[in-house]
Formats: sequence, structure tokens, C-alpha cells
Amino acid sequence: MNRPEMDYYAVLDMPRSATKEELALAYRRLAVRLCPYREKQHEQDLVPLAQEGRLTHLAPMGEAKQWAYINMAYDVLGNELNRAVYDRYGEAGLFEGVMLPNGYFHPYQYHGDHMKVYSNVFASYSPYANVIDAITNPPSLYASREHGIGVRTKDPNTERILPLSLEEVRSGCLKLMHVWRQEIVDAKASKMEKRRRTLKIQIYPGTTAGTRYCFKEEGDRYPTSIPGDIIFITADKPHPEFERRDMHDLVYRYDINISQALTGFSFMLNTLDKRKLKIVITDVVYPGYTKIIPLEGLPKCRNLDAANAIKEANTSINEFGDLYIEFNYIFPKYLTPAMKSMTREFFAEFRKLELELEEEEEKQFQ
Repeated sequence: MNRPEMDYYAVLDMPRSATKEELALAYRRLAVRLCPYREKQHEQDLVPLAQEGRLTHLAPMGEAKQWAYINMAYDVLGNELNRAVYDRYGEAGLFEGVMLPNGYFHPYQYHGDHMKVYSNVFASYSPYANVIDAITNPPSLYASREHGIGVRTKDPNTERILPLSLEEVRSGCLKLMHVWRQEIVDAKASKMEKRRRTLKIQIYPGTTAGTRYCFKEEGDRYPTSIPGDIIFITADKPHPEFERRDMHDLVYRYDINISQALTGFSFMLNTLDKRKLKIVITDVVYPGYTKIIPLEGLPKCRNLDAANAIKEANTSINEFGDLYIEFNYIFPKYLTPAMKSMTREFFAEFRKLELELEEEEEKQFQ
């Protein structure tokens, strides 16, 4: 990629050989200083006096930006699969996705919830963490005549497939998803009603299959539980003419006869964005031959840098994939005796010509 890549190990001020435990400890030391909700009097529990004034390469930045960087860095390095992809393919492979031996690694996108990373690390750090958390951040409770008093737990998430046509992937679009959910219309009587809610999903050009769009706590709203998340997962609709390959390339198949394969031909191709391309083939189309049209595939969406990735994926189109044209051969089902005789004579003459050319080449090398 034509941009500098972020070194997540340098963000945490740790070498690449650091263990998972060492990375977690490095994150804790930085988070205690940078967390906007920290209590100053507890900093020295994890940060010795000798290290209070220690500067890192992030020090010139504001604390808010440093806080965002360390959380994204640990979200990547604290996950074994994300770390393995980052170590081998760099930030480009992490953000764009790569094909692994056991399957496809979907493009990584930071969720942006810094406190989620913080709480995952610190939840079990102290033996009194659960007690302290119950006092400082009490759980959500419910109280009603019908159900009494209790702790509200979160409902399971709902996942739905979002089919996208290749035209929508090529140009991008806005999808309006209508969902029906249970809602409380009378809290005193615990009366519930099914109502429709519209969720908006911005599909950027080049969106890959498997991209997840999460709507936090948009599920059914019951009085005794926290609504679950609604997650939409993109999938490609079958297309009558094109097929997606390797995320951003397109494949088009065209039927030809033997005469066209040997003598050349041309045809018009309608693109996904309603343009017309004239394809001219002058080569002999032998088995396995593929015509490649550069930059006529799907657009590639890339993150510009780690700072933008924290907020949202970059929407600008930098490059396009390629268009691969493959050919299907249609053989004649019947030849007359005269046609067979002419075909034999043609290939006999063709073979003589090949031998003459081979002899001339041998003479030139002698």
C-alpha cells in the first residue's frame, strides 16, 4: 500500500518477540495513565515512580489520541489470529483480508469502543475487581410487580444475511432494513407491542462478502433484559453474467466456436456500471486462454491510516480489481464428409508449414 503503516508493537513500546502476557502488562501500564476515567491516586499501583516521567514516541500527541492508539494496538495484538496476520502480512493484510490455508481472513475493522478493550483487560486483574465494579458501575436492574427485582442480562444477538448484488457492490448504496421488534408501550402494565424500526446501512463501493454491520441493542425490548445486538452480514447475490473472484476481481465467461477461436473475433460487453466495452481478440484462443482487462473489476476500499480506522473505514476508492474473460468452446455436433475432408487437408497443410518453419529456425542457429 502507498502509505506508512502503523507499528502496533511500537505503540505499546514492546518488541515483536513479546509474549501475550507482556503485551497485556504493557497495555495496563499505558492505560492506567491514559484512561480518561482513571483515578490519579491509583496510578502508582501499576506505574512505579521511576517510570512516571518516561516518554514514548506517542508522547507528543494528545492523551485522547494516545488512548485511541493503544486500545486499537492491543485489540489487534491481544488476539492471536489478528496478531498472526499482522506479523506476516502487515497492516495492509489486516485491513484488506487475506486467504489463509484454513480459510479466508475477513478484513479487520476496529470497533471503536475503547472501554470495551479496557474492561476486557482489567476485568480479572484484581481479585476484588467484581466487588469494586459492582459499587462503581452497578449492574442494570429491573423492578416490576409481575417480575419482582433482578439483574437485567443481555439477550442473544440476532444475525441476518444481507444479500448484495454486484451492481450495488460496484457503485455503493444505502440499504434500509426494516426490522420488527417487541417494545414496551406501557411500563406499569408491562404491555408490549410489536413495532417496525428502520435501520440504515451505508454500503461503500467494493464492500466484501462477510462484512458485518452491528446495531447495538436494537433487538427486542423486554422489561427484564438488555436488548441484544442486530448484526447484518453481507453476502453476494448470484449474478447472471459476472462472478466475483479474490474480493475485487470479476470473471466473465463468453461462448465461442472453433472458427472464432482460430481466426479472432470481437464483441460488446456491458459492465456493472452500465458502460459498454468493446473486446477485440486477435490471439488464438487456446484451452486455458484468459483475456485480462485491467482496472475493470470491483473497487478497492482501503483504510488510509490507523487513526482513520479507529473512527470508520475510509470510503475513497484508490484502485480497482481486474476483469478476467474466460471462454467456453462450442464444438459442431455434425460435419459432412466433404467438411471432414477439408478439415483434414487444412491441418495437413498447417503441419507442413510448421515443419518448414522449424527447419528454417534450425538453419539460422547452425
